[in-house]
Amino acid sequence: MRVSLFVVLQIRSDQDRDISIRYSITGVGADQPPNEVFSIDPVAGKMFVTKPLDREQRSSYHLRAHAVDMNGNQVENPIDLYIYVIDMNDNRPEFKNQVYNGSVDEGSKPGTYVMHVSAFDADDNTTANGMVRYRILSQTPHSPIPNMFTINSETGDIVTVAAGLDREKVSQYTIIVQATDMEGNLNFGLSNTATAIITVTDVNDNPPMLTSRTFSGEVPENRVDVVVANLTVIDADQPHSPNWNAIYRIISGDPSGHFTIRTDPVSNDGMVTVVKPVDFEMNRAFMLTVVVSNQAHLASGIQSSLQSTAGVTISVQDVNEPPYFPTNPKHIRFEEGVPAGTSLTTFSASDPDRLQMQQSIRYSKLNDPADWLSINRTNGQIVTTATLDRESIYVKNNVYEATFLATDNGKSLFL
Repeated sequence: MRVSLFVVLQIRSDQDRDISIRYSITGVGADQPPNEVFSIDPVAGKMFVTKPLDREQRSSYHLRAHAVDMNGNQVENPIDLYIYVIDMNDNRPEFKNQVYNGSVDEGSKPGTYVMHVSAFDADDNTTANGMVRYRILSQTPHSPIPNMFTINSETGDIVTVAAGLDREKVSQYTIIVQATDMEGNLNFGLSNTATAIITVTDVNDNPPMLTSRTFSGEVPENRVDVVVANLTVIDADQPHSPNWNAIYRIISGDPSGHFTIRTDPVSNDGMVTVVKPVDFEMNRAFMLTVVVSNQAHLASGIQSSLQSTAGVTISVQDVNEPPYFPTNPKHIRFEEGVPAGTSLTTFSASDPDRLQMQQSIRYSKLNDPADWLSINRTNGQIVTTATLDRESIYVKNNVYEATFLATDNGKSLFL
């Protein structure tokens, strides 16, 4: 309350009819800081307010009034004066923040708590001057309806008032909140506004969906750690979150575990990878059935039967594999001294490429330290070309070692 030279009260001694009395006041607001807020007419005893009063700075004063005669002698005992400053509505509500941030899960039911805003009014909160009420002025965007939220007028708690929150359609709302004193009376109350930003948080309400019912790829036989097919999915949930991250599983078509599916952390694609070599002669193709799900469980009410499946055909590419000797190394026992031209044994190499049009296997000598042996190029027969000698420097522990080569289409194997 702001007044000037306002008569607060008047004091008067019963003896001032007989003698001249002088009046004075002491205390905070008189002769103590803040000084001279109050003054008194020393003759008439009228006390005045000489400076503007602010209840929010000081709500009451305690003074003492004195009465003395012309000689300064006390003619009355001092009396206590209590001055209470009456509140006026001169302060607007002030929000603690100009911007508030809150969040709520998409799909939340009506009545779900979202956030709290709070405003303070410096006026007396035991009177209407300091009693603040809240209301929502606007919501942006208006989707799916203009009033998705409501606010408790007394507490400032914001809650959902309607269903239909969908992060994939609206990820954030901006709410303008108004606080008004005088118990919300818009005609007499003072107001202020603040902004509430509500983020709609993601829940796993969109299962990943493979972009095709069928995928295909190919793999060379005997290769590992190569990507042979790429699976793509779409998922409307928050990218790079557990609700979006895809997990692929092979549920049929690979009983021996030749393949696994790794998830690309950037694209979310499924990379079908060979982890165990495949053999064209045993499997020309694989027909895999793949299912995809998320790292996080689906939200309540979303059917897990909505998991997406697809067929993946992996064709095996035939590779020309080298011939092999069924017995390797091969041990032959002969006495020394057998003459040149003696047949020792026949090597027969096998070719694993049963389904390829192969050239015939050719044999050759790769290593024969003493030059004692020869091999028939077409049938692999080993014949001596010199006399075998156990005492030769090329014989170690009664064993002479020679190496022969079987070749098919340029692929070789040593024996």
